[in-house]
Amino acid sequence: MNALTASAAALFFNAEGEVLIVNPTYKDYWNLPGGAVDLDQEESPYEAAVREIQEELGITPPIGDLLVHAWVTVPGGGAQVLYIYDGGILSPGDQDGITLQDSELSEYRFCRPDNMEDGLIPPHLTEVWLTALTAQAEQRPAMRTIRL
Repeated sequence: MNALTASAAALFFNAEGEVLIVNPTYKDYWNLPGGAVDLDQEESPYEAAVREIQEELGITPPIGDLLVHAWVTVPGGGAQVLYIYDGGILSPGDQDGITLQDSELSEYRFCRPDNMEDGLIPPHLTEVWLTALTAQAEQRPAMRTIRL
């Protein structure tokens, strides 16, 4: 059976230009903060990003414009639609206020986007990751289709 899922995340930086990533307890790789769009609640991707950031990190920073809309197909059928929004630079207050949702996240960190070690982010999402960084730097949205 083919399935379609939708997820939304935000790309946050600190003042040093490092990106905020989180380590989910239920996955092998680090991710941007965010999560699934709740279609049963008729939630929009933007609303999902705001909700997930608040639930996972305990903060409510402003979430900006859409950076990336990506369509990822997976072997055996199914697809995932990814929405990544511009979170901008987190204030020192927001950084100090980060409180992880223990049931979903084990840790967070800021890292240089050009100095992330191999195996840190999901290999199939490397193109989406690079697209989000470029879109944020150029302040223009981007779309991608990825077939695994």
